[in-house]
Amino acid sequence: MRFSSRAAISLILIFGLGISSQIEDKYIVLSRNLPYPSSLRVEKPEVKGIHVTSWVAGDPRYFPNLIKLIDETELNTIVIDLKEADGRIAYEADIPLAKSVGAIEKRIRNLDKIVRECKDHNIYKIARIVLFKDTFLAEKRADLAIRNKKTGGIWRDYKGDAFSDPYLEEIQDYNISLAEDAARRGFDEIQFDYVRFPSDGPLKDISYPEGHNEEMAIAVISKFVELARVRLAPYNVQLSVDVFGLTTLRDDVGIGQHFKQLIDRVDYISPMIYPSHYWKGSYGYKNPNSAPYDIVHKALRDAIKKSADESQPEEVVKNKIRPWLQDFDLGYPDYGPEEVRAQIKATRDHGIKEWLLWNPGVKYTREALVTHRDSSNN
Repeated sequence: MRFSSRAAISLILIFGLGISSQIEDKYIVLSRNLPYPSSLRVEKPEVKGIHVTSWVAGDPRYFPNLIKLIDETELNTIVIDLKEADGRIAYEADIPLAKSVGAIEKRIRNLDKIVRECKDHNIYKIARIVLFKDTFLAEKRADLAIRNKKTGGIWRDYKGDAFSDPYLEEIQDYNISLAEDAARRGFDEIQFDYVRFPSDGPLKDISYPEGHNEEMAIAVISKFVELARVRLAPYNVQLSVDVFGLTTLRDDVGIGQHFKQLIDRVDYISPMIYPSHYWKGSYGYKNPNSAPYDIVHKALRDAIKKSADESQPEEVVKNKIRPWLQDFDLGYPDYGPEEVRAQIKATRDHGIKEWLLWNPGVKYTREALVTHRDSSNN
């Protein structure tokens, strides 16, 4: 029964990527009267932001230091993990499925306080929600997981992580409901990560619906993002997605992420163009990590080139691209102020004004950031 349901969903996706007015009306009716705290919202700036894990956001020893860093530098935005890559939800979310499986782990004990503090400091607040990489839910509800056709059990990648099934309506609703909950709590923007199918592991062992291919995967992901956009519309929040850096260069990456289709459906798209993540020989460099300016510049050049058309001219596209930049060490050389600033310059040299910094340890290079007293020289 599960297979036939998924196959039916797949056919609908292939032949009807757009969302019908009936679906739109249904969710607007359900959502129209739900309150959201407009008094906690911040007017969107030209985003210059940092990523913060749920653990750090919930720790009073560390979070105030990040607020101070933002107050004293050109930064104006914070991206807070509400659902991380392990599938755990970091606050007391009002989501029945999350409660029933025990997915809530209160790493952030008082999210409302954090939202108010950010508002008091005029910090733009982005809620990061990891979508389909969800080992916790997959293990608790195997019926909602991507399955292994050889074993009949849960499929896992090479790291042992599992994915929830993007084809399933219950999974889509689960993640969009969390986004709505974040919007009601005062976040200014929702950012989806892992909005994709698995990229590594024994991919041939995955039990996909009949006919699954790259076209079908792109249709599933694109339709999900469109549905999220419709359901979030009543809350007046921005919607963004994170994508592989490789998507700026190729469309056939095998995970359902099509750069052009996604940028057409969201307010912002954030390619993860970390120089350390490019393979040897990329853009002609034996060690891409040693060329932070050139790698970021060329990747964004490709992103602009593949996105601009009559419906979205180049200037519009530039205003929707907001790259993730590298502020961490991986390989040679180590990254310091010069390497971080080189990436920011490469971004600005394309006329792209917004960017985000990633450091898994949430330790950002202050010397790479323009302080307010030096802002006239930025």
